[in-house]
Amino acid sequence: MTHSTQTTDEIKSRILDSAIERFGKYGFGKTTLAEIAADCGMTAGNLYRYFPGKLDIGAACAGRFIAEAERLLRQVVQRQGLTPVLRLEAFVLEKLRFTADQMRNQPAIHELVTYIYRERRDLIDRHLEVQHSLLAEILAEGNRTGEFHLPGVLAGARLVHAATTKYHDPHCIQGQDIQAMEEEARAVVALLTQGLKGA
Repeated sequence: MTHSTQTTDEIKSRILDSAIERFGKYGFGKTTLAEIAADCGMTAGNLYRYFPGKLDIGAACAGRFIAEAERLLRQVVQRQGLTPVLRLEAFVLEKLRFTADQMRNQPAIHELVTYIYRERRDLIDRHLEVQHSLLAEILAEGNRTGEFHLPGVLAGARLVHAATTKYHDPHCIQGQDIQAMEEEARAVVALLTQGLKGA
């Protein structure tokens, strides 16, 4: 397919593919718009037709990672055959493994994530809302089955998320033994679920 026959969405997707590859190799700060444009076979001026600036490209790249994380977390919530306790544990472990995998496979992406956390809090806040909503589904299921006794599931979801933030924060995961962190995460979730059973 030639560039002239590509749709706007296809061109944007190609730009993001190139940007993610660049950010992954060289980091967000050291990557220029001209380099991303050259990788796509276009001029920097032409690239501006699709994205106003590098932050916008970075935000769109981060959006891809966020969307993938949310897809995996929704799969945990929808997975058949799990009790609410096991579903909550799987949710926390999925976040830990996803973040650890991203950091291991594309360590320079960590710089992009840090930048987005600082400059685009709207993306992070929306991602938090999605996670709170998914956790609330798990807690509500636990209430229905009698495993949990929690009067306010959304407030409880926010507290569970706060208590397990360590297991998806790149700063806490970087350089750590992931297997040891998984064991610790299981113990933390076990402690939380004891409280949820008696809440």
